[in-house]
Amino acid sequence: MRPLERKLLQKITDKGITFDDVLELLDKTSKHEMNKNFQDDCLFQTNKYFAKLMLDSLLKYRLIKKEGNKYYKVEQEKEKTPE
Repeated sequence: MRPLERKLLQKITDKGITFDDVLELLDKTSKHEMNKNFQDDCLFQTNKYFAKLMLDSLLKYRLIKKEGNKYYKVEQEKEKTPE
């Protein structure tokens, strides 16, 4: 998982996050940090591309779920230890 994806995951609250919120997060990100996270694509892609890429990878890892136009964290069930 990329550091930007981890930062995005921490930013998701109970109210969820929209695509515009992700774009706002990327607008605040420096060029150097973007280059660290996306070495090959940083110079010629738009923020929309990076937002979609990050959300798709978090969906693929099943860390978030999409409901309508919002994304929510998936609640992880804690494993019960046998006693």
